[in-house]
Amino acid sequence: MSSVPHKLDCKDYKSWLESESAVRLLALQTSWLQHKIAEFSGSNLMYHGLSRDSEFLQATSIKHCFRMGLPWQQGVIEADAWMSSGEWPLQDCGVDVVLMQHSLDFTRRPHQMIREASRVVSPNGYLVIIGFNPFSLWGGVQKLLPFSSTMPWVANTVSAERLSDWLKLLNFTILSHETMGHISPLTFLPRRFCHRADSVLAGSPLMMGNCYMLIAQKTVAGMTLIKNKHWLLPERQFGWANSMPQKQSIKKESSSI
Repeated sequence: MSSVPHKLDCKDYKSWLESESAVRLLALQTSWLQHKIAEFSGSNLMYHGLSRDSEFLQATSIKHCFRMGLPWQQGVIEADAWMSSGEWPLQDCGVDVVLMQHSLDFTRRPHQMIREASRVVSPNGYLVIIGFNPFSLWGGVQKLLPFSSTMPWVANTVSAERLSDWLKLLNFTILSHETMGHISPLTFLPRRFCHRADSVLAGSPLMMGNCYMLIAQKTVAGMTLIKNKHWLLPERQFGWANSMPQKQSIKKESSSI
């Protein structure tokens, strides 16, 4: 895992979103997510991620889609409610699909965060997780910048293989593992060439893409719920927030959350 900086704030996040590398990467992921989430159905979908907007959620037929935010995203994105990595203000087994776009990459406690995601996913529900691949061209460049304190190089990456092991212990079945962005978000080559290469190479996990998408389904047999009280630990999320705001109620109406 990469070293964690002591002080970062939403200004760094906002600056990265406006960079060419972020624009390339998020555009690529948006088209990927639109295709994937169209396959899901249910009542509730929770999204947390890096994109400034979440219009791609319109591609799903799920009735109620809502967005959660972490403290360091305040002032940059609009969220329906705010949470900490280790405490989500959502009931047990209340969400059919949880979509996490680089959520694990920007928390000190990715294992704790994945447990919270497991807790809120309903039986037979789905987790969709996008993360940076540490064993890739991007991961190699990140290792050459060990003292960087800016996004995305500060990412605390979790490999797809390690994440798969965590999910299996939490009674999830891995349905698919795909990679993308074999050149993006790096920008040392022309954009047209990068797009072409990424589109041709996308899909197979054997091609060592810079990002991966893992889809897992929560199994019912042997399911063990993880209660919130075990994870109410104080945390400083990369130094971006020293205090957590009061829980806000989710703006959109849903009897299931």
